[in-house]
Amino acid sequence: MLPHRSRFRSARASSSASSASSSKSHASSQEAPLVARPGHSSGHHAPLPPIDEHFIPSLAAKATSAQQTQLYVNWLMSAFPCYFKVTETRVSVNWVQYVSQRRVGIDTPFDWAIRSLTTNYIGNLYNDKRYSDAGHELYVRSLRGLSGLLNQVSAAKSDEALATAIALAVFEMHTCTTADGWMQHASGIRALMQLRGPRAHLHGFGRALYIAYRNTLVTSALVAGEKCLLEKPEWQELNQEIAADNAKQPDSSVYTDITERAFREVVKLPGYVKRLHDLSGATPNVQKQDRPALLHEVLAARASLRGIHTEFSMTASTLRAGQEAQAGFIGPMPYHFFEGFASLSIHGIRSGVLLLNYLIILLDPFQRPAAEAENRLITDRMRTTEVSQSHASSHIAPSPLTPPGSPGRSRLMIESRIGPDTREPMTTDWMDRIATTMGLEGVRVRLVDDG
Repeated sequence: MLPHRSRFRSARASSSASSASSSKSHASSQEAPLVARPGHSSGHHAPLPPIDEHFIPSLAAKATSAQQTQLYVNWLMSAFPCYFKVTETRVSVNWVQYVSQRRVGIDTPFDWAIRSLTTNYIGNLYNDKRYSDAGHELYVRSLRGLSGLLNQVSAAKSDEALATAIALAVFEMHTCTTADGWMQHASGIRALMQLRGPRAHLHGFGRALYIAYRNTLVTSALVAGEKCLLEKPEWQELNQEIAADNAKQPDSSVYTDITERAFREVVKLPGYVKRLHDLSGATPNVQKQDRPALLHEVLAARASLRGIHTEFSMTASTLRAGQEAQAGFIGPMPYHFFEGFASLSIHGIRSGVLLLNYLIILLDPFQRPAAEAENRLITDRMRTTEVSQSHASSHIAPSPLTPPGSPGRSRLMIESRIGPDTREPMTTDWMDRIATTMGLEGVRVRLVDDG
């Protein structure tokens, strides 16, 4: 039995539908772009078009296939504009290519998962609950199908199974069918990646799968209070090989190498947090022995991220200055997407430095004044960053602390920004912000005082 297999079976009983009902919603999802009208509620839509797979199966299948790819591209460029554009040429098979090459008339859990995303996207786009409901039914159907795939080790290790799990995880993050559903998906995906091993993610579509979801593993590890799988040596080696391959490409750019180095530091953050938490319950002798070692590693990580931040900022400024008067491209990527990618990446690096400063304050209170001063400076810069301006203040902000030696005790609090009250719809670039900030936009980190 595979670890965490049961997590993919947790479909809500109230969401179950008969095969006939699912078939009807499936057809509705396929025909959504033909009938949706902006500004109208679901009760004022015209009847669905007469094209029906039961009467004209070949025509319906071809139309559905063509529609599905375009719908998927529309959603992808809405949800991941910067992150997809910066990674699409770094893999031999990207997500759009994988979706577009699907065989007509063949339905699999992956196809249902993709349709659940695009159908719900149409429902959000046109404020039509029919398509949102149909998207949820397709999600449940895909979830059940994935459970069947996980019954066999060979199928569970396939690209198809992991791609299905990732698509379902993205759906869950946007819709929050359960409060912690996205965390259950993250746990299952982590188990699948471990089962496959790092080498399965070095080439082909496996690399695209890894790059698409690896940042969310940082988010889920921080929320769960666990070490991130990707900080292990074998996964860090994978990250280094991916970066080396990127550098060999004719359209490679220096910012790609810089962000890869930043990511290799960011994946260590959940581990530092967990070690600090473990220290709080340790004996005085263990604390005396382990605290200096942890502080040394945290200081080294902060120094590394500081250097990366300076390098990235200078590189982005140089590229900006050289490209503004030209055709508007940075290598293969349009200037518009580079601007968004650069701003969000810097936002993520700064968030990492902020978190490390909080850890330093807790490990060595004598460094608090300098760490707080740096955090105030970084937070001010984050608030004025053009792309992240409307989100920085609610992301990570320094909290007032009691002076060193006072009775109160400070502790680190990490809160998920992925939940029923904080999620954003599929028509926004919310997922892009989480991915491009290396997962750090998905949490809110602060220090609080007890007593």
